[in-house]
Amino acid sequence: MRPGPLRADEARSLIEEWYRAGLGAVDPRAAVRRALDWDGSSLRVGSTSFDPDRGGRLTAIAIGKAASEMAHGLAGVLGQRVSQGIILTKDGHAPSPPAGWDVFEASHPVPDDRGVRGTRAILDRVGVLGRGDIAIVLVSGGGSALLEAPRQTLGLSDIQETTRLLLNAGAPIQHLNAVRSELSLVKGGGLRRSIGEATCISLILSDVLGNDPTVIASGPTVAREPNPAAALDLLETYGLVGRVPEAVTAMLRSGRAAIGAPDTSSDSFVVVGDNNVFIEAVNGAARGDGMASRIELRQAEGEARVLARTFIESAENQPGEVEAVIGGGEATVTVRGQGIGGRNTEFALAAAISLRERGLDWAVASLASDGQDGLIDAAGAIVDRHTVAAGEAIGLDARRFLDNNDSGEYFRRLGLLVEPGPTGTNVNDVYVAVKLAG
Repeated sequence: MRPGPLRADEARSLIEEWYRAGLGAVDPRAAVRRALDWDGSSLRVGSTSFDPDRGGRLTAIAIGKAASEMAHGLAGVLGQRVSQGIILTKDGHAPSPPAGWDVFEASHPVPDDRGVRGTRAILDRVGVLGRGDIAIVLVSGGGSALLEAPRQTLGLSDIQETTRLLLNAGAPIQHLNAVRSELSLVKGGGLRRSIGEATCISLILSDVLGNDPTVIASGPTVAREPNPAAALDLLETYGLVGRVPEAVTAMLRSGRAAIGAPDTSSDSFVVVGDNNVFIEAVNGAARGDGMASRIELRQAEGEARVLARTFIESAENQPGEVEAVIGGGEATVTVRGQGIGGRNTEFALAAAISLRERGLDWAVASLASDGQDGLIDAAGAIVDRHTVAAGEAIGLDARRFLDNNDSGEYFRRLGLLVEPGPTGTNVNDVYVAVKLAG
């Protein structure tokens, strides 16, 4: 049994250990392997069974930040039975891909022309598949930005600018992807249409709270009815009609007819990991260290600074025996300043200010599962009620940095960033509060 309460440095070490334990539970290789029921002659995935040594071609497509690691999980089971494999991932996220797999790297969170080229390569591969063939599509967070093929009346720059505007407006992923699906040939089931009569198996490492298949990576293998009017309404909600490129609003206003969907009766769609698995593992690690811990927030959304206050209030109102509080979700940030964010460091800085104002002796962390907080090469930060004073001691005004959306720079100067590097997975964020010695 671990004695408590803790010093701030002890709490920081424990939080980082629990974070790593959570990452282990959503390891993409292991998650994919668990989803594959292979007896040496037959493979069962979800409701689909087949013999990869007989019949048609087996093509594998891996898309997203965890694409390379998911590909390793598949290759570790099927090996050379995969006739062709292709990875489309974020820069720096495929240092050692499986042998024989082609790799395309591209930009995230705003798409670039390299992603378009990688998407064309994927469409070329699946376009030759037919009845009796199998396409296994491995999807993880980041896929919406990486997999891109603009509709005929749009250019890539139109989608880039629309994406930037929605991100800066603080649009949650559901709204962002609802708009992007209308602008793309591969989202909203577009990739599945290109797969045609082949059977499609989708293995999903979900970065979308609630695991809506039409939202995860904008649903490349899940058919959905076009709804340009809803996308236009969302742009109106964020005050972006008249700010997004004219080609975008013109296309949405013109509408488009529903597109026939292929027969998907033999398809399977399996979520292999998500935020709940992540935070349950973090909570389990805390309890394994003898902490009286509980999960208080699940699928939390909203403005980072508001969510931080809600989380701290939850910790403050716990019974006296509770030593750690865990939460999960993904905040948004409405950018009004000139800083580079991101959502987890903004959460942490707002938490630091709130802890000081309330005089609460808790350490609080907000950490991204992929190791990257927006444009910052760090997962987030860990703070306590003395963090703001530490900043003031070197001339940093916490409130000014928060108002400028420059929380990442604030914590960089204080040396409080948590910097695990790319983790290879992506299942949203974890929030941790640990009671400290007063």
